[in-house]
Amino acid sequence: MTIGELNRRITLMKFVVERDAYGGEDGEWVDVCRLWAKIEPSSGTEFMQAQQVQAEHITKITLRYNPKIDVMHRLKYADKTYEIIAVGDFTTSHRWTVITAKEMVSDGLQCKAEKGESGGGRSECPCEGSESDGGCCIICSDEGC
Repeated sequence: MTIGELNRRITLMKFVVERDAYGGEDGEWVDVCRLWAKIEPSSGTEFMQAQQVQAEHITKITLRYNPKIDVMHRLKYADKTYEIIAVGDFTTSHRWTVITAKEMVSDGLQCKAEKGESGGGRSECPCEGSESDGGCCIICSDEGC
């Protein structure tokens, strides 16, 4: 691999836990640094779990060797967030860090799956109103349904 293949700018994120005024713990993901990377889609699947459609999209992300990255971090590229599954230096030459990551797919898959199973035609709208001319009501449109 050449350095020119690292053509995507990703953000490394870390979960930080802080105590609030009442002694409770509150955590959030904060940006640690920005890195150049190569992103290669690997595989993807959809499956039913707990009566809901779930999706997984596995991606291989390569970047310059960085021993501080582990599975406790997340990566963000554009509007996608990746949960790190594995981190490796497969050639053991300390030149490249290869990360296997799972894209965290947003909500709304259940609604899309129900529309697909009904044949893509007229289906009942989950809100109080009903569909007119094949489209969903304004409330569902705002929710991504």
